[in-house]
Order: sequence, then C-alpha cells, then structure tokens
Amino acid sequence: MTVLEEHFRSADLGEAEAYIRRSYGNVQLDADDLVFEESSTGDERFGLRRLQVEGGYSASCELEAVIVVQSDDRYEWEVDGVRGTAEAPVLFQPGTLDCRLQDARVRVVALPVEVLTDVARTVYNDDTLTLRFGGTAPSTPALSRAWRSAAALAFDTESLLGNDLVRASVFRSLAVTTLETFAAVEDARVRRETIAQQQAAYRTAVAFLEDHASLPITIDDAAAAAGVGSAALDRAFRTHSVPGRTPAEHLTAVRLDAAHADILRAPVDGTVTVAEIASRWGFTETGLTRDHLRSYGTTPHELLGL
Repeated sequence: MTVLEEHFRSADLGEAEAYIRRSYGNVQLDADDLVFEESSTGDERFGLRRLQVEGGYSASCELEAVIVVQSDDRYEWEVDGVRGTAEAPVLFQPGTLDCRLQDARVRVVALPVEVLTDVARTVYNDDTLTLRFGGTAPSTPALSRAWRSAAALAFDTESLLGNDLVRASVFRSLAVTTLETFAAVEDARVRRETIAQQQAAYRTAVAFLEDHASLPITIDDAAAAAGVGSAALDRAFRTHSVPGRTPAEHLTAVRLDAAHADILRAPVDGTVTVAEIASRWGFTETGLTRDHLRSYGTTPHELLGL
C-alpha cells in the first residue's frame, strides 16, 4: 500500500480552495487575507493532516470522509444548526460542514467512510452495518482523553509511517478508537461491550497460544480458552492484532520465534539438525527453512553450519 505524503502552502484563495476541494470535498471559501498551509501523510485507509491558517476564512464544505478535528477556540463549526469549537475532539461525517478559522492550528484525522465501515463490520460482526454517528462529540470525557492519546501517538509516529507495520498499527488504533469514542446511531453501549469482549478474547487467546505453542494445539483450542467461537476469534485478531494477523498466523509466528531461539542455542557441530528443530515446533524442514529465511534473512542450515 502506497504512502501518501503532501505539503501545500499558498496565499492564493483560488489555490487554497482547489486544494481543500481535492482533499476534503466541494468547498466555498470566503477570505480577505489568508495563508493556508497543510501537511498530510497516510495511505488509502487514513490521513493525518496538520493545518495552519494565518489570517482567517469561512468555509462551507461538503465532506466526503469521516474526519475528527482537534484545534482550539479559533476553530468554530456548525453542522445542522449545532455549533461549537474544536477544543475537544469533534467528529464530522460526510455532509455539509460550515466552519470559520482565525490564526488556527488544527490536527485532522481523516478516515474514508467505506474503510471505517469495513472495520466496524468486522468489530461488531455485522456484515450489513451502515455506519452513521449520532453526534459530533465523544460519548464521555474518558473516551475523549482516549482519542486524544491515540491521535497524539499517531502524529508522533509520522516519521515512521513509511514502515508498513507501523502504518497498519496506527490505522487500526485510530479506526477502533474512533468507533469506541463517538456513538453510532445504533446502541452505542452494546457496541462498546462488543469491542471490550473482543479485546478480552484477543488477550486471552494470545496468552494461550504463547503458553502452549510447544503443544499440538489448534485455533479451536485457543477459541475455547477465550470463550468464543473460532470465527469470533478470527475477527478479534483481525481487529486488534498487529499487523492484522489471524490466530493461525500468530501461532506460526510464535513457533517460528521459538525455533529461531533453539537454532541460536544449538551447537554448531551437526549434532542438532534442522529437521529435529522443525519437528519440535510443528514445521516441516522445508517450511521452517522458507519462513526463517523470510523473517530473519538467513536459513537455519547456515546458522547451524550445515
């Protein structure tokens, strides 16, 4: 997945309007003295945007994505007759947003509706869900703080977003935290409980897989230990693991790490074979060689001097 990075700065109203239209949706600007600057990074799943305005402008924008904005009292907004500022995180979904900025610094997290909907369908186990939020404000002050923390961590890791694993982790954190923080039109309490249950099942299953990796366990065993079905456990892993591993992929990774540790501890005299270590951790010799080379850049045979 391609990393998308862009920096824009202009004092020309027409250029600023064209940029906002391309980045956010159809817009009309009204400004006399304006310098508009924005830096953005992310990929097709999310965007992190730092916006700075020198001077002021008013805008009416037809948003195309879900965005969460955090700024100060110099960012004023209105949606469907409701007005506010962005001192606390505020969520805007596709539709008309009227706003006014005056010498403001703004942080924006953008999540395409279809991407956030896919995450919600996985989290809530509802393949027919149509995602719609019931308001702009976080459900509770505690959830507002949680979203601030997730966003701060995301912006702090901007320089690392070229790494696929970091980017996947940031996206997953922002998407799930947004779903937790802002109430959907449906029963928000039930949805929060669903997320909490998934997190608990995920943590229990991870501990089970890591504690029993040397035994002939199955994913059904891990699901039973977590008190959920195999399909539910798969959804929990796809939502909460990094980089979106399935339970089977996580177990393979744990066993590969253990096999690698055994290889490093083994004497380099031919008394321990690759086949022996592979069998101990549930691999064929060919499978261990392939996976070890992919993960560690060398084969077990090379490390054992064979």
